[in-house]
Amino acid sequence: MELMETEASLDEARFMKNVLNKPRKAIKLCDIILKRDPLNRDAMLIKAGGLGELFLIDDAVKLIDHIIKTWPDHWEAYYLLALNHLSMQKNEEGFEALEKSLQLNQNFDNIILKAQILYLTGKGDYMSYVEKARKMDKKRAENFMKNHFIYDINTVRPTLSEIFNALCFLLKRKK
Repeated sequence: MELMETEASLDEARFMKNVLNKPRKAIKLCDIILKRDPLNRDAMLIKAGGLGELFLIDDAVKLIDHIIKTWPDHWEAYYLLALNHLSMQKNEEGFEALEKSLQLNQNFDNIILKAQILYLTGKGDYMSYVEKARKMDKKRAENFMKNHFIYDINTVRPTLSEIFNALCFLLKRKK
């Protein structure tokens, strides 16, 4: 019974974070799971992703480092580490983490991230990665290219929730 409750809570946390864009609620659910099961890797990964979305980068990286030490061969921790490093303009560390993620398990998420980074930096054949992602999931690739792929970094505008999260982060840093 407890395993089913945990799985249902994980599904709810994923939905909160990935679909409803409510990382705070996802983190709260993950904290409840982690109280019952301190080594629940999925709860840690969802929480780390939520922390990154809330610009709590130091907390996210600390949790990701813990995940990597505990499960050094899991691709998703390196993928999240890459996202956090790239968001802090630590491109070299971001590229290294992304390469490690790809080395461990090539999947849609890390392949499309590689395409995006190659495109923005002009450092390689990004289309081969887009095509690889398209072969994995054509519908998702088309949606990503239409709605999420960044063709001009200067035209990217933050959403209202991203602005709010950034302001909260800046206010916390001033204290």
